[in-house]
Amino acid sequence: MIFLVSASFVGCMDLEQGESAPIATFFVSQDSANVYHIEVIKVSKQEDLRGFSFFLKDESGSTYVGGNGFGEIAMQFVSGEEWGIDITYSGDDEQLSNRATNVSDDDGSQFPVHFSDNDRDGMLSSSDEFLVYGPDAGPAQEGWKLDIQFDATGDIIGSAKLL
Repeated sequence: MIFLVSASFVGCMDLEQGESAPIATFFVSQDSANVYHIEVIKVSKQEDLRGFSFFLKDESGSTYVGGNGFGEIAMQFVSGEEWGIDITYSGDDEQLSNRATNVSDDDGSQFPVHFSDNDRDGMLSSSDEFLVYGPDAGPAQEGWKLDIQFDATGDIIGSAKLL
């Protein structure tokens, strides 16, 4: 099943910088292994991946906490801990490279959400892709959604419903 999801946006403004949050549009499909492919179709303005977080939410809207159901998208250190789900990380930090390999090699049981910066530009942009692992390996079910947050404002800039 294929479903197009568009984010709604109401008055999100970072008053300190005078900038609004970007808006993202996704295209969602599901393969025969029950992996949801969430392709970024459009982002209204380019921002560094380090400025975005993700939240995998169940049908009631609760964030999945039994594994890596939320966190940073870009590979980075936060308070000394490694975070991120970007399987295309190509930086020179060995710890982050190892994390990228661990996420990439995972079948969705430990890291139910993966991200691929397909154009390797370090930005959330068209053609990038999230993978959300469904019932055969990961926790995701029909009716769940993936929310993407712009951290500077705290706004959800796009949601992809898993159908």
